[in-house]
Order: sequence, then C-alpha cells, then structure tokens
Amino acid sequence: MTDLVSTAEFVQAMGQHVASVCVITTQFGSERFGLTATAVSSICAEPPRLLVCVNKSGLTHHKIIAAGRFGVNILGENQENIGKAFAGMMGRDFDRFSLGEWRAGKGDTPLLNDAAATFDCRVAETIDQFTHTIFIGEIVAVSTKLGQDALVYGARRFRNLRKIMDAPTPENMESLHF
Repeated sequence: MTDLVSTAEFVQAMGQHVASVCVITTQFGSERFGLTATAVSSICAEPPRLLVCVNKSGLTHHKIIAAGRFGVNILGENQENIGKAFAGMMGRDFDRFSLGEWRAGKGDTPLLNDAAATFDCRVAETIDQFTHTIFIGEIVAVSTKLGQDALVYGARRFRNLRKIMDAPTPENMESLHF
C-alpha cells in the first residue's frame, strides 16, 4: 500500500470535484436527523437505485441504520443556507429543520418541499468502507421541480450553474438517458 497517494493529496484533488449539494435525512422515532453531502450517485434505473456515502462518526449515520430509510434532497441554487445549516456551518445547536418547509415521505422520511428533486429511499444494502458507509437505497418515491437548477459545490465553495442550453421539458426528457 506504499504506492497510494497521501490523504492530504487525495483531499486536495477531490476538492476540485463539483457535485450537486444534497441533504440526506432520516427520522427515527419522533426525531429528525440530517447532513449535507455531495457523495450521492445513481446506480441504475431498473430497478431504481442510488447510493450515498455517509461518515460513520456522525449521528445521522447511526440513525439511518436504525430507521432503515433515508431521503436525498437535491438543493436548488437558492437553498445555500439549508446546505450550510445541515453542514453544521450555523452552529451545533441550530435547528436545521427550521429552514425550508418539510413533509413526511413514506416511513416519515423528511423531504424538503422546494428541493430541486427528492428521493425517498429504503436501505437495500450497506457497504463498509473504512470511515464511511455506502448506503444503497431502493427508491420508493420521487419528486422533481423541473426548471429549478441544483446548487453545486466545488473547490470548497457553493456555486450556481451557468446555463448553456435550454432546460429539459417533459417532451424531450425521453431522449435523456441515465
């Protein structure tokens, strides 16, 4: 393993990766939990699956395991404050769910009403990877706000997308493949 790059080199290089800002949520009992993440990716469309990578040291990680469910809320470009709150940038005691309007998904998973998209997931599989767990979610419900661009994060900053083509419409969505 001596041929691996250092942690610092890896972190610096990954800091250049740009990804949509997502809030991963769950509910266990009557309490809601969540965190900001960019390590979210689709796996396949048939059957619909996605993955999220969650640090084991956080409270939300343990609550996702206990609940067996999680939500992925892709933030819109006007929701930077929600991304900051769930990243802990507004203080440890700040009520993260006081920002935005939330609804209960299937199994009471907290979902953000005005998110660019939401995915309500049931944990299908977990994969242990050192400091993180990869949660593979089977999608039980989705919502989408067409025309609302996602907030992105890259080079250690929240960013907005520069539009270079027209937004997809329901008519031309069939030509897009994921």
